[in-house]
Formats: sequence, structure tokens, C-alpha cells
Amino acid sequence: MPGFEGLGAVVGSAVRRIILIQLAVTIAMALLMLMYLNVAAAVSAFAGGAVGFLTSLVYAKKMFAPLGSEPKTIIMAHYRAEAYKLVFTILLFSLVFTQFKEVHVLPLFVAYIATLMVYWVALIFV
Repeated sequence: MPGFEGLGAVVGSAVRRIILIQLAVTIAMALLMLMYLNVAAAVSAFAGGAVGFLTSLVYAKKMFAPLGSEPKTIIMAHYRAEAYKLVFTILLFSLVFTQFKEVHVLPLFVAYIATLMVYWVALIFV
């Protein structure tokens, strides 16, 4: 498509920024939990945030359609990426709940939701 040659690089850098901001929010949430609660709460917050930013990374890696692709190709790539993200989210939360016996549920989900909010707020600015 004429006029859209640099679009792939722009989208790639925007996705990279969003995931890096999600990582920063995760670290900030973990540090806050460490300062005000305890180590288990901090680890729980980091685990929740990690589920958020790792699944975003999975989506970004799987959501590939060459520039100028037909709409059907793009939407199929989106569906495939969302399916991978959903499965990966379930697997990661299952792993946290089965392997981390001292998990603090509230910090876990607060950090996870915070990473999701980064994505939605970033869409306004990107």
C-alpha cells in the first residue's frame, strides 16, 4: 500500500513500548508490595504482572500479517494470536496457583489488571 511503508516499524515500536511499560508497572507494583506488605505479596504482584506482560508478548509474536495483507488474513492472525494469549494466560495462572503456595491473590490480580490497563491507556496515545 503506497504511503504505508514505515507502518510496520511504527507498530513494532509501539508494541515494544507498551510491553516495556507493562514490565515497568509490574516492577513498580512489586516494589510497592515489598515496601508496604511483605516479600510474598511482592512476588505475587510480580507474578501477576508477569502474566500480563508475557501474554502481551505472546500476542505480539503471534499477531503477524505481512504489510498489505487482505483483511481476512489480518483478522485470522488476530484470532490466532488471541487464542494463544488466552491459552498462555490460563497456563501461567495455573502455574502460579499450583507452584506458589504463598500466593497473595489480591496483589496478584491487582498487578495483572494494572498491566491490562497499560494496554488500554496506551491505545489512546498510540
